[in-house]
Amino acid sequence: MKKRALALAATLWTASMGAALAEETCGGVYKVRSGDSLSLIADYLYKDVSQWTVIYRNNISKISSPDSIRVGHEYRIPCIDGMPLGLEGGTPLDSVKLAAVTGTTPVTTDKPEDRQRAAQRRSQDIELKLLAGDDFRPFTNRLQLNSGLITDLVNRVVVASDDLGKHKFYWVNDRSVHLDPMLSEGMVDLAFPWRKPDCDVAGNTRLCTDFVYSEPMFEMLVVLFTKKGSGVTYRSEADLDGMRVCAPLGHQAAGRNGQGADFLTRVGARLQMPQTAEDCFSRLIAGTTDAVAMNEFTGRIVSKDMGVSSQVELQLSRPLAIEGLHAVAHKSNPQANQIISSFNRSLGEMRESGQYLSVIDKHMSSIWAGL
Repeated sequence: MKKRALALAATLWTASMGAALAEETCGGVYKVRSGDSLSLIADYLYKDVSQWTVIYRNNISKISSPDSIRVGHEYRIPCIDGMPLGLEGGTPLDSVKLAAVTGTTPVTTDKPEDRQRAAQRRSQDIELKLLAGDDFRPFTNRLQLNSGLITDLVNRVVVASDDLGKHKFYWVNDRSVHLDPMLSEGMVDLAFPWRKPDCDVAGNTRLCTDFVYSEPMFEMLVVLFTKKGSGVTYRSEADLDGMRVCAPLGHQAAGRNGQGADFLTRVGARLQMPQTAEDCFSRLIAGTTDAVAMNEFTGRIVSKDMGVSSQVELQLSRPLAIEGLHAVAHKSNPQANQIISSFNRSLGEMRESGQYLSVIDKHMSSIWAGL
């Protein structure tokens, strides 16, 4: 009797374990907890911090910035190589295994061929993903008129194009992730505004070999901002030798008649590249940098908003560069050349119709009124 009871218990335990295994799922929904970051979530779920980009890509409509996620948000987590297990709303593990055998793919993966198919679907149905940040006033900022001069131009160019289709703007203020991984891994299709490097000089750099640039949407002067009374001037290249020059990441000059970051280091300037323009002006006032290299408009606006414009002067007698602002796509996107070609064609039609000048005039009037 005792043996029969033990046998029955073992049978029931085995059956329950089998049912539990049969019901085990892969992928699903993860709820953000206090202290989480995308990297920590990726490490916890996939044992691989680099998979944060997969989580971001699958939840881009919910995540305003990769470095700022909200407690309580629920993110859809794809099943990759059988991980993660045990989340609610996942795909039954048996189905995942069956898919691996039969060749079907009921779960989201992160393979190049999947990104290519997604890009092809976008080219047919189409939601073009556009990326900008609020850190580049007056050109891209959601508090400005029509979210900034360049945002307004990009929106009008895309709307007027017969080839680009529906589009959506994504705003991520950490510019260090715009080109890589967001463009390079296909999270978005087009980022703006970016400078095109002088590829005749720096042709082998990744910015020249891996990206496709639009025609310039707008050109402006890049100048040095110095602290009043500091005695720092810029009248010749010799003045830059040993000068501490701060150019925020993504703001460094590289344009027509360009004296970009490569030029500054070549002539002996000691280049500093923090994340934001505010960082540069704080350093200038504190005396830890000698000059800020930036386009005239952004520099004026930032210094005014920080309340330091009376302590700053522009070295206008010798600009560093004439800087063009471009939209950029990554060559890994199979539609990159087509997107840029359509963008350029629509931009050219705007110029010919006079609409371009009308937009520029409207924004410039607003910009100068606020300075």
